[in-house]
Amino acid sequence: MVKRFICYLTAVAMGAAYLFQPASSSARQNVSITSEHIQIFVPVERELLGRDLIGNIEQCYGYMNRAIDGSLPDKVFITVDWEASDSTCSRERASILLGMNQPVADIKEFFLYSAAREIAHLGLLELSQGAQRQDTEFLFKGMIEILVHEYFRSSRRLEAAWVFSKFLDEMKMLGFATQRSWSDFSENNQCLRNAAPGFTFLTTFRDLQGRRQPMKLFKALRKKSLMDSLAEAFKSPPSELEKIWLKRVREYPPVDEITTVAEEAPRLTRTEIAPNPVAPGADIRFRFFIEDRAGNLLAAGVFLRDERTGRLLQVQAASEGANAFFSAFIPVEPDCPPGQYKYQVTAIDEVGNLRRWDGKYKVDAGGPGDQQQNANVIY
Repeated sequence: MVKRFICYLTAVAMGAAYLFQPASSSARQNVSITSEHIQIFVPVERELLGRDLIGNIEQCYGYMNRAIDGSLPDKVFITVDWEASDSTCSRERASILLGMNQPVADIKEFFLYSAAREIAHLGLLELSQGAQRQDTEFLFKGMIEILVHEYFRSSRRLEAAWVFSKFLDEMKMLGFATQRSWSDFSENNQCLRNAAPGFTFLTTFRDLQGRRQPMKLFKALRKKSLMDSLAEAFKSPPSELEKIWLKRVREYPPVDEITTVAEEAPRLTRTEIAPNPVAPGADIRFRFFIEDRAGNLLAAGVFLRDERTGRLLQVQAASEGANAFFSAFIPVEPDCPPGQYKYQVTAIDEVGNLRRWDGKYKVDAGGPGDQQQNANVIY
């Protein structure tokens, strides 16, 4: 009863703040749209969009509240801002800011997914009493993805998270030591690659111990350190939990292709390799031109494997003039035998499409003066 009364007072205060805010321009004039548990403040020119979606957001609130042990506030205030690019939430104010300044093809889908993510985020913050911090961030990112994709019945999109985790493990970037240093690991970017460790860890123990176990972990985070919370929630030492998690990732079967949204899947249109052939002791440069119709492919989702050495490399985003591409370098050792060698490119976009492409490069016995400087172009 007390909680409901406090929420009522908060709603009155938020509404008053909205009514008396200065309206310096028409672009900043908002309208308020209210349902049982959601109050949206949206620019007047987007009122129809807000009214069209508030029922869906109310439904999402109900799902998330049940999934996160009834932890959501009775009223959630959502401000929609077309000038902001990031979305955030505040546990203290029971509020969400949706940043809509993103290049997206479907504004309604982006609105709903963004709202769902922040509602899930708000619920986890309340359940853990604000325990989101550097060492627990990966758990929040992973659990948010689980909840959102279960709600939208799009969990197929998260299959690629296992591939991401396998790659991270191969590059010695998977495990509690790495994930606890969140800003170093993620460079503070929100993407599928960075959510993958938390998703695969929590999914592993959901499968082994039941769907409610992750919520016990978030409750335990209220009063304990990450390591103590893991031990309490999953009834094993963290070192043993990590072994089970990494074993599950490593045993995940190989995947050559995943299609979630076929028309948005990445497509390799051209590869440039220079010099080709390359002399031992030199570096060979790769440029991959990948068509990305929906803008879902990030550099964090593109990997190059050199089958000669078995080495896995993360590419970099680059451009030259108007041409954008992904770039990587493979060093060729001075004692590398001449011959033709294979490589493989893997691209995983933000909606979980995965594509692989194979190619070849040549190592020549001649010196730098004998190298062909023309790029090898593959269509």
